[in-house]
Amino acid sequence: MSKARLMAYLASRKASWIGGLMAGVMCALLENRYEALGKKCTHPPFAFAIIASGYKLSDSKWTHLYERLLYTPSLHMYGILDSYINISKSIDLRRAFSQSAELSTHGG
Repeated sequence: MSKARLMAYLASRKASWIGGLMAGVMCALLENRYEALGKKCTHPPFAFAIIASGYKLSDSKWTHLYERLLYTPSLHMYGILDSYINISKSIDLRRAFSQSAELSTHGG
């Protein structure tokens, strides 16, 4: 997996709401030191993550990012009536984190 391939994948999906998705991806990449970060990556895993309306990459090429539970403490925020990101997708991402909390609002 390369950084270029990941960005090309996201561009092909015309993803306009990728902030929460990328936050989860970056947590996984930093925790597991994937090649996409480069051989000399010395950045430690994040101390915590705040993820708004996040979701997992669903393409089978990327599901390995979530094979192991992520240990970065995280707060997952989402709107129950969000019309862009279905609440079930945000909950699915939250379950990929072992130390997660959630904050939901009635709106979107």
